[in-house]
Amino acid sequence: MLYGILIVLLNHFGANLIFSAYNRTYLFEIGGNIMSFGIALAGGGARGAAHVGVLCALEENGLIPSSIAGTSAGSVVAGLYASGVSPHEMIPIVQSLAKTGYLLIDPDYAGMLKAIVQFFIHRPITLSGMIKGNRFEKFFKTYTKSKKMDDIHLKTVIPAVDINSSYTIVFTNITPKTMIRDEKIQWYKNVTLSEAIRASIAVPTVFRPKQIGDFCLVDGGVTDILPVNLLLSSGESNVLAVDISEKYKVPKNYSVLEIVSRSLSIMSSRLKDCHSEGEKLLLTPSLPDNVGLLSFGRMEECMEIGYETTLKVLPELKILFR
Repeated sequence: MLYGILIVLLNHFGANLIFSAYNRTYLFEIGGNIMSFGIALAGGGARGAAHVGVLCALEENGLIPSSIAGTSAGSVVAGLYASGVSPHEMIPIVQSLAKTGYLLIDPDYAGMLKAIVQFFIHRPITLSGMIKGNRFEKFFKTYTKSKKMDDIHLKTVIPAVDINSSYTIVFTNITPKTMIRDEKIQWYKNVTLSEAIRASIAVPTVFRPKQIGDFCLVDGGVTDILPVNLLLSSGESNVLAVDISEKYKVPKNYSVLEIVSRSLSIMSSRLKDCHSEGEKLLLTPSLPDNVGLLSFGRMEECMEIGYETTLKVLPELKILFR
C-alpha cells in the first residue's frame, strides 16, 4: 500500500521510480520517461577498468542498464555487476588490483618446462596455456558469491568460444528472442558466473582453456570482442557499447603475452568491422596506447578515463535513453 501511495505522489510531481537491478534499490528521476537500455562491454585486458568508470558515471546520473553483456575483460565487470557488486563497490577492487593484481597470475611452470623438453625431443607439445587461471577464477568466485546464471536477476550475456566445435558459447540467464543469422552460436545457462568469466578471459596460449562439460573454451573475443549483436538478440533494442580495444600498441619488448593479445585484438577488430553493429551509441575512451594485457598498475588511470569520457557524452545519453 505504501508503495502504491509513493508511486501516485511521484507521478503527481512528474517523477519516476527507477529500480536498480545490481543492488535492488530504487532511484528517483524527476521529469521525463525512462527508457530501458543495455550496455555491451568490450575486451581489452587491464584496460577493462575503464568499464567501471563508465558504470559509475551512468549510476550517478540515474542511468541504470536493464541488461549487460561483456567479453573477456568486459565479462569481469559485467559478471561482478550482475552478481550485485555496484560500480562504486568496484572502485576499491580496481585499486587493489592495481597494486596486487600480479599475485593472481599463476604460471604453469611445470607445463612450460615439460613443453621445452617435448620440443627438443620432438614429441607433441601438451602445453595449453602459460597461465593456469585458477587464482583468477577463485577471485571471480569470491566476488560473485558463487552465483549461477539462473541466480541473477539482471539480464546478462557472457560469450566464450569452444575450440572443438568453433561455436560461440553464450552464457546467459535469458532466452534469446531473435536468433542471429549465419552464426554458430549456442546459448547456455547451466554454469556459475565465475566459470563463465574465466572462460571468456582465456586468451589463447596465454591462459589455459576452460573446460566446461564437453566444451574447451577460449576468449570470447575470438568471435565477439564487442558483444552488441548478442545483446540485441536477447531482446534488448537499445544498446550502449563501450569499446576499449582500439588505440593500443605492442610494447617495445614484444613479449609473447602482448603479441598474442594484440594479434587477437586485431583479428577481433577486423571481425567487428565486418559486422553491422546496432548500438545506439558507441563510447571509445581514449586510453593510453601502452596499457597491455596485464598492466595492472594502470587500471586506476583507465577507470578515471572511462568515467570522464562518459560524463562528456551525458547530454547525448540522456536524450537517447530517457
